[in-house]
Amino acid sequence: MDAREERLARNESLFRDLNEQVELVAKPLDSDAHLFAFFCECSNIDCTLSLPMPLAVYEEVRADPTTFVVAPGHELPEIEEVIRSTADYQIVRKEGAAARLVTEDDPRD
Repeated sequence: MDAREERLARNESLFRDLNEQVELVAKPLDSDAHLFAFFCECSNIDCTLSLPMPLAVYEEVRADPTTFVVAPGHELPEIEEVIRSTADYQIVRKEGAAARLVTEDDPRD
C-alpha cells in the first residue's frame, strides 16, 4: 500500500471511530423507520454528509472490520469494493493492505 492509500484508509477509520461515538448517543430520525444519522465514512476528511440508516444495518457493517458505510459516489475502487447499494448509502469492503490496516485499527477489537 502506498502512502496515499494508507492515508485514505486511515481517514475512513477516523470516521468509523466517530460513528462509534454517535451510536452511543444517537436518537432516531424517524420513529416509524427507526432511522439514525451516521457520518459518511469515506476517505474525504472534509466530508460532512449524514447517512440515514437503521441501527441494525450499522451493526451489520460494524460486525466486519473491513466494511464501511459511505455516501453513493464516495467509494474508492483502488482500496475498496461496493458490496451493497441503496439510495442513501453504500457499504464498501476494504481490500488488500487497506483491509489489514483498518482491521488493526478496529475500535471493536
